Amino acid sequence: MKINNLKLAIFAGHGGVDPGASSTYGKESEKALELMLEATKYAKSLGITVLNNRTANTARNISADAKKANNAKVDAVIEIHFDSAAATANGTTGFYAEGSTSSKSLAQKVNDRVDDYFRDRDIKPDTSTRHGRLGILRETSAPAMLLETCFISNKDDMTTYGEKKTLIAQAIINGALDFFGISLPQRAPEAKGKQWLYAKRNLGIRSVAGVWDSKQAFILPQHAAIQVDYGNLKNGWFEIDYQGKKGYYSASIPNYFDTKNPNVTYICQDDLLFRADPKWGGKPSFRRKKGETINVVGKSANGWLKCTLGTEYGYLPDSTVYLKKK
Repeated sequence: MKINNLKLAIFAGHGGVDPGASSTYGKESEKALELMLEATKYAKSLGITVLNNRTANTARNISADAKKANNAKVDAVIEIHFDSAAATANGTTGFYAEGSTSSKSLAQKVNDRVDDYFRDRDIKPDTSTRHGRLGILRETSAPAMLLETCFISNKDDMTTYGEKKTLIAQAIINGALDFFGISLPQRAPEAKGKQWLYAKRNLGIRSVAGVWDSKQAFILPQHAAIQVDYGNLKNGWFEIDYQGKKGYYSASIPNYFDTKNPNVTYICQDDLLFRADPKWGGKPSFRRKKGETINVVGKSANGWLKCTLGTEYGYLPDSTVYLKKK
């Protein structure tokens, strides 16, 4: 499975009139929501589709959440909680549906990542809890696990959580990727200073830095050139100024950009009609006048030139009768 085909349900436990466990460090319902949103942001930055059960401190219904996950045909379910006990109790625990090998494997993979930050309390079957069986693990069709992230009643656990929340959220998602045998996208070496980048595909540029769900500012066309300043990031995102339009995109996924210019500029030798498909009689795509320029980014199997104009694509036979390199 490819990472951009993966669909995860990332749920937060409790909510609304049900605060879950509480301590001087906060309420479980609020901390679970906070971590769920952080994990969701990271998952979306990798191209994963995410389903949440709530995005505010509102009440939830376990059976309704399970039905929502089933209807969406998610690939896995991860529900986030925080544990509570005596002040000395600490660590992370993963719960799985007893009798389900896939649930157990998912719990193990996530637990193996999260226990990099907390004492490993191992994984346990849901039948070992005081509830007997956990509905979110039993009523979902996809493999599901419940994560007791750490102890909300433990000072050291909550200090670690406060300092490393982003890394813990990433660990949850990386554990799910381990379960599916999906490797993280290759990261380019850390970039510094100003650099020209070229979009590998049409990209939705966001209006708020660091917020994937913010309003789309504009679409950056495939192969469009932008200059970014890695020394001036905002929430880990760089600002994009493209033809007078401004927005933001995450600097953590450079695999969506090329550093080598894929464009070759050609000059139209006559008034030309570009086709949507590389063949005569194909549907018209766009026109360019004699003397105007066009970007060529490759060739089709039959030798027609693939050209771009903004977000549109068009084809023309590879002939100096029509186009000449600038």
